[in-house]
Amino acid sequence: MTVPSADLGPLLSELLQERAQLMDLLHPLPEQAWRARPPSGNWTVADHITQLALLDEAATAAVTAPKRFATHARARLSAGPSAPGDIDARARARPGPGLLEWLGRTQRALVRAYRNLEPDHRLPWYGAELDARTSVIARMTETWAHGRDLADALHMRWTSTARLRHVADLSVRGLGSSFEVLGRPVPTVPVWIELTAPGGEVWTWGSDHARDRVTGSAEDLCLVLTGRRGLAETGLTVTGAVVGEWLAIGRVYPGAPDIPGGRRSAGARVY
Repeated sequence: MTVPSADLGPLLSELLQERAQLMDLLHPLPEQAWRARPPSGNWTVADHITQLALLDEAATAAVTAPKRFATHARARLSAGPSAPGDIDARARARPGPGLLEWLGRTQRALVRAYRNLEPDHRLPWYGAELDARTSVIARMTETWAHGRDLADALHMRWTSTARLRHVADLSVRGLGSSFEVLGRPVPTVPVWIELTAPGGEVWTWGSDHARDRVTGSAEDLCLVLTGRRGLAETGLTVTGAVVGEWLAIGRVYPGAPDIPGGRRSAGARVY
């Protein structure tokens, strides 16, 4: 799918590239594999794709019907977490190829809704507003996290690319909100984040004079902050109490709540 040239066009193209990798992973699956429950959690393969499609629909509605979406979001938040029940019902209603067709439709609708927006256009979301650029990056984060889950579960390969910088940047930008949503003061100490990208280059954030530091692979940091790995399961080097606590409580996208680590989402701002 070609995205017209616009401010969000390149970012939307990257989202579609990440989705294409997911589609390639799942197209060969026999129907019984869609109903399998991977050992890493209680969601089926179908549940993971249903989650992505539902979030696409929500993100599109935030653009096309913002007042109605804001009402829905308030009602959803007041009712407590009901996503697993929604996912089960929608996943059961479609065979595997039908789920991929549905995801294709939801992502095409999302691109149509976002392609003419300014990156800083404000949108309602669950519990907070966010800008259009962050909304698209959040869809990429979800795609990468669920793609990793499914590749691990199906014993297949998932290749992280330079697109992972968007996930890492969203994760780092969420440091303050990880404390804020717990009602705690946002740390003011400087931090330094130095990550090795999948292609070998180095990505950095913050002050290189900071005492609080995180170094290691970008993939490891993203796995921790999407709730897919515990810190002890990675090769990250962490110095300082602030960044140590951030990596314990922060969740940029918990995803499936019963994936080990995904439950620990009390400090998350879910995009």
